[in-house]
Amino acid sequence: MKQLYICDIGGGRCVTHDGYIQIGIMSHSVERHLELNPTIDWQVTYWIPDVFNNRYKRVSFQKTEKKNEGSPRTDNNGQGLDLEPKSKGCNKLEDK
Repeated sequence: MKQLYICDIGGGRCVTHDGYIQIGIMSHSVERHLELNPTIDWQVTYWIPDVFNNRYKRVSFQKTEKKNEGSPRTDNNGQGLDLEPKSKGCNKLEDK
């Protein structure tokens, strides 16, 4: 049986999550949600995880970021990027 988490956020609403990511906000109470979904083992909690975009960067990405520091092609700070690329066309007209 699957186990998911549910948290009452007030106003007759609740948030479901898997312990890491919020799954959804329901417009009914925790009790009503438990009645509607009896096949899932719901654990009532008093906390919800941060929304995904407010999380810390993944460790694997932090390692990649560190390895790319100073590289002219992959530096994540933009130091290696040419933000104003020059035209790859003919330069003959520019001289005249």
